[in-house]
Amino acid sequence: MKMRRPSWFLKGTRKILALFVVGGCFLYILKLHFGPEECDRTKMPYVDLDRVRRAQQFASATLQEQCRPSYAKREMRKLFAEKYSMDISPFVRKNINEDRALFKYEPPFGFHKFFDKLKDLLELLPEHDLPEDLKSKNCKRCVVVGSGGILHGLELGHLLNQFDIVIRLNDAPVQGYTDHVGNKTTIRMTYPEGAPLSEHEYPPASLFVAVLFKRVDFNWLQAMVKNETLPLWVRLFFWKEVAEKIPLTSKQFRILNPVIIKETALDILQFPEPRSKFWGWDKVRRFTKRRQ
Repeated sequence: MKMRRPSWFLKGTRKILALFVVGGCFLYILKLHFGPEECDRTKMPYVDLDRVRRAQQFASATLQEQCRPSYAKREMRKLFAEKYSMDISPFVRKNINEDRALFKYEPPFGFHKFFDKLKDLLELLPEHDLPEDLKSKNCKRCVVVGSGGILHGLELGHLLNQFDIVIRLNDAPVQGYTDHVGNKTTIRMTYPEGAPLSEHEYPPASLFVAVLFKRVDFNWLQAMVKNETLPLWVRLFFWKEVAEKIPLTSKQFRILNPVIIKETALDILQFPEPRSKFWGWDKVRRFTKRRQ
């Protein structure tokens, strides 16, 4: 004779599950409303006119100089010798079975324990290099634009637009600031929480390069590539609101090679080796604190 569970047990279980669901939704709402405050980029800071002049002169002189192929690589090699790899690929390629260094550390220094997730993502990405029009150029002038607001007021937009490759980090805005930062974006490189929420910040011909720090970052990138909605329960694991859509095709997505982060942090800057701790908080916290 089979024993039946008491009805009060089933009712109690349902109540507990309902409380978990309601509590999770409540925490998500609180996180959205009381998350990190965004800086007010609409305020025009005081700008030293002499600094404006010097910045414009420097950018103009850089553009007028003859382009020197592989100049940055050679200078980095002089500074850091064997600590700097000249031939490392900037993006993760499909032949991950041949790259043991890729899986030595956990994110953001590698993809240890994430082989299957990485393989599934790469199957969605048909290309893993620069577009042919840029790759074929013998020499490329590159500029990196951060999101700190230091360019506000410098009126460098027309000069920055003349560089061959403009890399914008995280949510560095273009809309409303083109006079100062230009409107050309070749590459937008960021982690999920840093990706701009506005679809207007992603030019149709640009690349999106994802920097993956944690497990749910893989889920988010997959949803963006496949143009799917990210489930609510996954969103709970991000520390701020993330973009719901990136209006680019699958061939415009790339994944940053984490060996570059490892080489920069552990070899060149000589940060301590990451240690495995509960949920990996130790290595992420120490890395981000030093990065600030």
